[in-house]
Amino acid sequence: MRAVADKPTLIIGEEEYLAEQTLARLLDEALAPADRQLNLDVLDGAAPLGELLTRLDTAPFFGPRRVVVVRRLEAMRDADHEALIAYLERGDSPTTGIFVARELDRRRRLFLAFKRVGTVIECRPMPPRDRPAWVAALFVAAGKRPDRGVAEGLVATAGGSLRDLYHEVAKVAAYVGERPQVTTADVEAIASRLGEASIFTLVDAVGSGDAAGALRALHDNLATHEPLQVLFMIARQFRLIVRAHAAVAAGRSSGGLAERLGVPPFVARKIAEQARGYRADQFAGIFGVLEAADRAIKSGSAPRLVLETLIVRLAGRRAPAAQQRASLWA
Repeated sequence: MRAVADKPTLIIGEEEYLAEQTLARLLDEALAPADRQLNLDVLDGAAPLGELLTRLDTAPFFGPRRVVVVRRLEAMRDADHEALIAYLERGDSPTTGIFVARELDRRRRLFLAFKRVGTVIECRPMPPRDRPAWVAALFVAAGKRPDRGVAEGLVATAGGSLRDLYHEVAKVAAYVGERPQVTTADVEAIASRLGEASIFTLVDAVGSGDAAGALRALHDNLATHEPLQVLFMIARQFRLIVRAHAAVAAGRSSGGLAERLGVPPFVARKIAEQARGYRADQFAGIFGVLEAADRAIKSGSAPRLVLETLIVRLAGRRAPAAQQRASLWA
């Protein structure tokens, strides 16, 4: 039986950072750096089929193993799939093939062939709720101790891309230097405000009843985030707003709001500003429509249309509570 490392491997998924990390790990396992000049080929999925198959059938040069990486497998012509399937099923190639695809039709023969005779490694987007723990682990790996709220604040500030988050952690770690502790002040001082700014812009527009502005902000977010990630960020923002609203209503000092919310001070200040634009009796309707949007997306409705409808409803004309509930959340 062939070793797992020698099987054709498909790395598939939309999270490019995880895909690149997986590819780097597989290459490290397969080839020493000194062997890569002669025994590593990297091709695009749109390359001519004859060239691709020739490279896959070329024996190693002065080394134990040869690796061919085929990026963007989704760019391969449908007419060429059967020839690649035949190569995969033949099972006696002198070369280890690693194929990378953002997505393939999982019902078609090519994907099923990888599942049957090769190894499939999924690189799906990380659920938003898991990202703070992932960021915290990056800080620990860099020899740093993040304070409470640092990881969540960095996720809110730097956006949803794992690649962006990885680079932001590196920037913050370099900024603190030899100091082992990372504080929310460090995040506020150095992190790029990508995700925080876009979500705040969207929620600001919603709060002011600016449906057109909110839709523009929504489309900006959808250019870099999956629909469920955007919905999660909107819901998270409103959860922070309702907590800030309750704190103010209870007469608590605004000075400790950042600590209570577990976010950097600059984020807490913005949340407090947004909370002042809502009444307590509006939040039940807001969370009801957010929950309905979540169910609609997960049940198969068109995600973009669901989110656009959600934003138009959330940004509906400000009215007395009873009228607003009847017009927006019904």
